[in-house]
Amino acid sequence: MTMQSLSPASVTRPRRQRGFSLIEVMVALFVLSIGLLGLAGLQTLGLKFNVQSYQRTQATLNAYDIMDRIRANPVGMTASAYDNIDLSPNPSAVDCMAAGCDAAQMADYDIGQWKASLTSLLSQGQGGICRGTLTLSPYACAVNPGATLFTVAVTWVEHDLNMNLTVEAQL
Repeated sequence: MTMQSLSPASVTRPRRQRGFSLIEVMVALFVLSIGLLGLAGLQTLGLKFNVQSYQRTQATLNAYDIMDRIRANPVGMTASAYDNIDLSPNPSAVDCMAAGCDAAQMADYDIGQWKASLTSLLSQGQGGICRGTLTLSPYACAVNPGATLFTVAVTWVEHDLNMNLTVEAQL
């Protein structure tokens, strides 16, 4: 067995590679930019769904708010003050916080406060109340005097789509 010695002449030197590192960097930047665009898209969708969730939550809270206001005014409920409140805005009522009100004035105040809250919290927010069965398109309330079933409808616009929420409760 003979050993071959490696002389500097027998070892091949690597050729200098020119431009290969630049191509690697460009490919890495391309892949990184695609990933960052994907993250930006996810962030945008996350914000959109956050706004939708907020509006649905506000609609639900406001629907239950007016139900609680009706429960808190049993005399107004018995006197049919909440029987058929359509989607149109209510004129401002007497401020029952500053002065004492009777049951009918309190019902007007409750409805005015509720509709003002819908208008301020929801995009084109509106609300309707019906003692009985309520349909939205078109708005129709089948009033059942003396019934304990109340239906509350909240409508708003979300990204050019008409949205609605309907809540029924026995009061």
